[in-house]
Amino acid sequence: MLQYWVRCRIIHISLDFILVLACFLLAYFIRVDWVFSTDFDFGVFAIMSAIGAAMWVLFLAFARYYRIPPRSGAKEWYDFALILIGGVIANGMLIVVYFFPQEILFSRLISVYAFLFASLALITTQILFKVFMVRLKKQNKQVYRLLIVGANNVSENFIAQVHSNPYALYEVVGVIDPYGIRKTISGSTILGKLDKLESICADKGVTSILQCDAFEQTLNLISFCEEHHIKFQFDPALRGVFEKNLRIREVAGHTTISFVKRDFDDKGKRKRYAFVDAVLNQVFDID
Repeated sequence: MLQYWVRCRIIHISLDFILVLACFLLAYFIRVDWVFSTDFDFGVFAIMSAIGAAMWVLFLAFARYYRIPPRSGAKEWYDFALILIGGVIANGMLIVVYFFPQEILFSRLISVYAFLFASLALITTQILFKVFMVRLKKQNKQVYRLLIVGANNVSENFIAQVHSNPYALYEVVGVIDPYGIRKTISGSTILGKLDKLESICADKGVTSILQCDAFEQTLNLISFCEEHHIKFQFDPALRGVFEKNLRIREVAGHTTISFVKRDFDDKGKRKRYAFVDAVLNQVFDID
């Protein structure tokens, strides 16, 4: 399943490069007229445009613009900001390397047209990719078939988030209650206890397991998933912490999970400090 989406994103990246390059060339003809100007050598401009387009798309790629799944909700603004920053870098290179040595000044407006056209093209392809992803998810195609271990508030909240997020690559096939206490759960169906894990996975075609309870069974679940080539995940609530308070950290080359708790007594300060904390985490990756 993941290989399918990687291939789709590779096609998406290739298409973006072609479109950005086409936008650069289109800007040339719109500004110079539909002729090959003697003042601006088209061959050199095309080469520089290809380099600029590659810089733009590579910047987006390494900034995780093409992440799987794409950002959603309030984080979508970040993708838009990446497009603008990448455009500034690519067009800045084109201006400095190609346009500054030219004697005629008006031609530098080409970079403005190229920036606007290419930005619009990138936004359009991203929207189309998201529409394509939503359509496949509604058809339950190319998604993980997820089995949740644990019938509690944590699993109910996760199920609700999966159903509400159009880009979550999961289809919840059911829930296992390790202790056989609950009979129903909101948003899904309880399929049995932990002793039926193997038969349930076989019957439902499970490709992913999320553990939300029965912490003492973690090692057994990991071994089962490794044996049956099933993706394994566990919710941090198993250890009494929640995802919004976690940071992935590297200490002397060793990966750790850091627990960060922010307590602000004043409501106004809480909002301001929450924004500062988000900036520190996003820009400097610190606590």
